[in-house]
Amino acid sequence: MADGSDRYVLSPAATWSRDGDELRVFSDEVLLVRRCPEAMFAWLEAVSDDPLGLPVPRGGNTDAIVRTLLRLRLVVAPFDRSWESSAWRNQVEYFAALGLDAGVAQERLRAAHVTVLGVGGIGGAVLAELVGAGVGGLTLVDGDRVALENLNRQYLYRRCDVGRAKVDVAREWVRERLPEAEPTAAMETIMTSEALVPYLREGGFLVVAADRPASLPEVCAQACLERGVSMMTGGCGLRVGSSGPLIRPADVPAFLASLQEAKAVAGTAVTPMAASFGPVNTLVGATMGRDLIFGIIGVSARTTSHRVELLGTALTRECGR
Repeated sequence: MADGSDRYVLSPAATWSRDGDELRVFSDEVLLVRRCPEAMFAWLEAVSDDPLGLPVPRGGNTDAIVRTLLRLRLVVAPFDRSWESSAWRNQVEYFAALGLDAGVAQERLRAAHVTVLGVGGIGGAVLAELVGAGVGGLTLVDGDRVALENLNRQYLYRRCDVGRAKVDVAREWVRERLPEAEPTAAMETIMTSEALVPYLREGGFLVVAADRPASLPEVCAQACLERGVSMMTGGCGLRVGSSGPLIRPADVPAFLASLQEAKAVAGTAVTPMAASFGPVNTLVGATMGRDLIFGIIGVSARTTSHRVELLGTALTRECGR
């Protein structure tokens, strides 16, 4: 139970209504309180408009109602409103509704540095999530040029971009949407950890969204170990994709060991699949983007890879029956 001096506001994800003495609070679910005390209605009315919040009402059966509101995060601590005139107002409110220190979370995103290795179907989708979230430091690394066959899944690029370096187009895309980010770009195919290290920033993050060479996960892990960088990998198959986990520097040695073990079991490198379908790349990229953003702001990250079902629960043959 909250201390009587603690202040709370209505969650940005919640609304409420009154019908006689019945209270309904709406969020992902509906909380119904019958014979709700008048003091509770008055308090909800006040905190709906007061950004500084008010202490919770005490006495009678309001205590049980307040406990439920707090447990369901229908009321939350007052949060930083200085972002209200920014592009991230709604995101800050989302973080507050999750029970986070929303202003601090948004500031962590602004101060973060992420290197995106590979700005294709998955890397481009991750990049879009990072830009939308307001990540302030971005380095883009890719040795490829835009090809016509990229356009079914790599939505950063247009037909008029065919033949241009992907990183140049992606950097322009970022600047148009997030001028304060000052992204840097390098047209380079990474083959060794020594080549990657200059593009990493100590304490930053690396998204591994390229699939060549076959040794790239080990190359990236070695570079992250040297620079103290957290890394995330992901990939797309025909029916199943994978996202993450976010590997912190202290966990990189164990990740390297698991790669060696997997290589010993497989016996040979797997050739990346050439076939592609845009929506499944976006699913994996968006999942990676979400998990990385949560990792940056301090939400507990998973310690295992996230399996992404790409075709739903079943695939039926409808065409040409």
